[in-house]
Amino acid sequence: MQLLIKNACLATHEEILEDHWLLSTDGKIEDFGPMDSCPDIGEALDAKGMNVLPGAIEMHIHGANGVDAMDADMEYIEKISEHLPRTGSTSFLATTMTAPIEDIERALMNLADYKYVSGARMLGIHQEGPFISMKHPGAQDPQHILAPDSEAIHHLQDISGNQVRLITYAPEEDAGEFLDALKALDIIPSAGHTDATYEALKKAQDNGLTHVTHLYNGMRGLHHREPGVVGFSYMENAYVELIADGIHSRPEMVKLAFDVITSDRLVMITDAMRAQGLPDGEYDLGGQTVHVAGDEARLSDGTLAGSVLTMKQAVRNMRAFTGCGWQDIVRMSAYNPAAELGLTESKGVIRKGADADLVIYNEDAELKHTIIGGEVYV
Repeated sequence: MQLLIKNACLATHEEILEDHWLLSTDGKIEDFGPMDSCPDIGEALDAKGMNVLPGAIEMHIHGANGVDAMDADMEYIEKISEHLPRTGSTSFLATTMTAPIEDIERALMNLADYKYVSGARMLGIHQEGPFISMKHPGAQDPQHILAPDSEAIHHLQDISGNQVRLITYAPEEDAGEFLDALKALDIIPSAGHTDATYEALKKAQDNGLTHVTHLYNGMRGLHHREPGVVGFSYMENAYVELIADGIHSRPEMVKLAFDVITSDRLVMITDAMRAQGLPDGEYDLGGQTVHVAGDEARLSDGTLAGSVLTMKQAVRNMRAFTGCGWQDIVRMSAYNPAAELGLTESKGVIRKGADADLVIYNEDAELKHTIIGGEVYV
């Protein structure tokens, strides 16, 4: 199977290649080049006036299209994989949350049986909780929060079929054994739902912490005598998630994060729950009722409970809030996640031999096409 895209502006994390063609064969990028060398293979997708980017990798998404990773049902994979191409995402980490440990076990065992069929591809699991801080639970149910437990994470990784790739936890609750366990299990440690001080985070970083979960939300804030998690995110080396919906972080704070952290370390996420793509109403999130109205998802007490943001909306918002370029979007939505996951030979890039997972946006940042494995889904 071949797909030729012509008259495109190819955007990578390194450069913008104007007036180019790209050819995929059997799901891989075979070649690309300037239009004066375009092969003649018959019908082609004309991307004139549009931008071809590597497909977005969702590092933090609980659910969409009526399903949630905590459902412990293979329908989750089927429905989210079918849905995500319409949102501009070509792969994802299925994200669990704080719940009774038995529920987390069921969710992980369900995801351990994952076999790719079509649509967006699951690249593993982001386990959010239950090893987080009682001071910043957000929409995570506090009654199920546990202290970091190295024996427990070995067990959970085992029953997941070694699918857990990233875990959100509170570093200040760990004496060091948990971080050692994550290193041994090849799990990326992320500080989130945490009251950690700057010094505690620096120490954790020296021992392997490389990621921060949803900047500004569920964390110790910035203070002029205690930089906290926000200050650490600004000044240190970790990759930093950001929900660019204008709700979790108002546009000015999104721009501040972009200006200070830059696209070299930011990771665009949606943190979406099962209502993404569905009408307003009441939905379940980890056994709690979430009220969705417009672009907001909240618990009954007003606490933000994930989002209904899509990646294509996040792309449009980032462009509007920050004035960033397409190279920046590639880094934040595709290349940085792929780099963290060790997948830049195949994901997050436009290069020969890489997966033909691509998205095409016009200059108004409207998603026009999503291509996965060389197949046009949108």
